[in-house]
Amino acid sequence: MQLAFLLLTRLSGMALVAPFFASRTIPVTLRTALLVALTALLLPAARAHAVAGAAVTPATFATEFVVGLAIGLGSAIVVAGAQAAGDFMAVQIGLQGASVLDPMTSVQVPTLGQFMTAFATLLLLAAGGHLLMLEAVGETLRVVPPGSMLDLAPGLLVMGKTGGELLALGILFAAPAIAATMLANVVLGILVKAAPSLNLLAVAFPLQIAAGLTTVGAGLALTATWFTSWEGRQLQYLERFIAPMLGTR
Repeated sequence: MQLAFLLLTRLSGMALVAPFFASRTIPVTLRTALLVALTALLLPAARAHAVAGAAVTPATFATEFVVGLAIGLGSAIVVAGAQAAGDFMAVQIGLQGASVLDPMTSVQVPTLGQFMTAFATLLLLAAGGHLLMLEAVGETLRVVPPGSMLDLAPGLLVMGKTGGELLALGILFAAPAIAATMLANVVLGILVKAAPSLNLLAVAFPLQIAAGLTTVGAGLALTATWFTSWEGRQLQYLERFIAPMLGTR
């Protein structure tokens, strides 16, 4: 029972941040039942690799929870980066005032932010991201046997620093739309100089929104292409988080 609790803690850490598993649109009872079922399925593998005499202590509990966070954080960063890109694009295009309630996070977000979040989550599911995370749980049972006690501080520090990549990913996804709106602003500036009597407010917003949304639609294929290499990035994130806790680089 103690080994099962440790394994459930690792899965719970992953489900706390991982896309799809952490979605609030899924009832809590269903998520709990899923975690219990996964614990039962992975328990034989956990028993095969567990530390002799594995027991629930504050140190082992914290280790299992942080390892689970490391598994889910790689995917969460990508989806959060897509949401940040939607927020950036909404500000540049002029749609920041159009906010709706995001059912996945239960907070008010711009419509483009919600769209990009749903789009990234769909791409992760289509690429088998949920299965890859479960496979990563099974692999970490071998690398970090249940009942281990690791030095968590270096790993948590790396996780915190990796959060800064959200902005880089957001700018990467939003770059085409930002460039298009900047170009539209340049065109508007030239028009105002050429025709001072032009009603700028009547022309600026429709042109800026049209240019931005057209570029967003055209750039979705490029975003989807980027996700074809997501599996390798997920494994790189996981290795980056776990290696410092194991005392390796």
